[in-house]
Amino acid sequence: MQRAALRSPLAGVPPALARPLAGFAGRRVVAGVSGGADSVALLLALHHGGVRVVVAHLDHALRRGSAEDAGWVAALAVRLDVPFQTTRVDVAAVAARRGWNVEDAARRIRYEFLARVARAHGADTILTAHTRRDQAETVLMQVLRGEAVLGGIQPERGPLRRPWLDVGRQEIEAFLRAQGQDWREDESNADPAYTRAWVRAQVMPQLEERFPGLEVALARLARYQAQDDAALQGAARQLTPHAPRARMSLAVLRRWVRQELATARQDVHAPQVEALAAALQGGQTAHLTLPGGRDVTVTGSHLHLDSAVGAAPAFSLPDGWTLRTRQAGDRIHLPGGTRKLSDVLTDRRVPRGDRDRVSVIVDENGAVQWVGLTAPIWAVGARERTAESVEPLHAAMGEALTLAHEAAAAQEVPVGAVVLGSDGAVVGRGRNRSREHADMTRHAELEALRNAAATLGTPYLTGCTLVVTLEPCPMCLGAALEARIGHIAFGAANPKAGALGGVTDVLAHHWGVRPTVTTGVRAHEARRVLRDTFAALRANGTGSG
Repeated sequence: MQRAALRSPLAGVPPALARPLAGFAGRRVVAGVSGGADSVALLLALHHGGVRVVVAHLDHALRRGSAEDAGWVAALAVRLDVPFQTTRVDVAAVAARRGWNVEDAARRIRYEFLARVARAHGADTILTAHTRRDQAETVLMQVLRGEAVLGGIQPERGPLRRPWLDVGRQEIEAFLRAQGQDWREDESNADPAYTRAWVRAQVMPQLEERFPGLEVALARLARYQAQDDAALQGAARQLTPHAPRARMSLAVLRRWVRQELATARQDVHAPQVEALAAALQGGQTAHLTLPGGRDVTVTGSHLHLDSAVGAAPAFSLPDGWTLRTRQAGDRIHLPGGTRKLSDVLTDRRVPRGDRDRVSVIVDENGAVQWVGLTAPIWAVGARERTAESVEPLHAAMGEALTLAHEAAAAQEVPVGAVVLGSDGAVVGRGRNRSREHADMTRHAELEALRNAAATLGTPYLTGCTLVVTLEPCPMCLGAALEARIGHIAFGAANPKAGALGGVTDVLAHHWGVRPTVTTGVRAHEARRVLRDTFAALRANGTGSG
């Protein structure tokens, strides 16, 4: 290869190359320099722009001439009088030992090396010279692999920056020629055994003959997809535990599932993400074993890691009831009729190996009343017999339902509410009185909150629980937030004005206080009083008021 001497001082850097580098002037950065045209141009441009650059070169030991590349880059660093650091790693051996493909191993090892160099030199930024051609090739490979997001190469990741993703190869080569600077050509770039080399040498040229603007188009696709994905990721991060999954798009749910599993440091395959998201949206039960053998279950529109088998009940048993594991012939009475417990466990997709560990409670006649899955199953009427010991919310909702029936008798919208103090005692009660006072703000929640504030002698109800038969509207939820309520429990969803997921989820935004939310408490009874009341009003011709 004929080498041309460096011109000194360097000529100006073209604006298209200089603009993305303007923010690095005067800073200490590490530049990954392979010796190819892109990375050599990046080094020259940084040096010309007054950036305090450290050159880092990884010898992958994948071909006989790799050591010569390292020496060539070292000589260039000496001529520019910039720090240089290199290391040699047998990438092929590492890939074989860890079960990676060679290209993946090279990428991982290269970024680990660049991070070490940055720490050693006190640099907070790492720059690589990926260009628009690299971006286009990456997007095309993502299409061929069927990846969910065609976002290509990300411009930023932690301390890593790729400032030239919108720069074309022609501009880079023109800059190098103007500087009289040559570069190294890696012969592996023409080896079709490597996927990227095959795409670059054989696939892209044929596609560009038919679609001359392909590189620009693929780079634009990557930019749009990355922007779309960022918006959907943001929506997934705002997804609160109580938000109805049936109302969420699969695009958001897939990202939410990935986020949840990533937080749990759990790998997952794309088909598993798709299956879990579909089960969440459809209110179905799904059980999967993830890579590494960890179980994950979707049931009741909730995602549960590990086994679907729950713990023993945390409540006292009524007289005559017994806690045990399942037995042959066990049956449970559900809203749809009496069923074999074995069939119920099959429907819930509880693994066969876990079924004999499931806790069940049977009554004095041997009928199953409770099944200890992650989302417990209750027999019809069982909750009522254990209301005091199972959960205070159940009993409190009973009082709210009584108030809802009182509202219905007065031809009001049948909504009742109570407020529980921090000790679980009722400190406020209310029912809808909008017709009575000709005031559409006289909702049950507002009355209960006012009563609680008067009882406690303070407008702030921190530590209290608002229990209401119908999902609060934005006005009532706003009042609860102003009162600093710590917990909200409701029965029926409110598809017309619900502020906790029925129409919108107000708590997805930050208001300074975010109460916990429990949904579906005695929901069947809450829906029934609404349905019966409105049916009676329509029959009487009085409307729903």
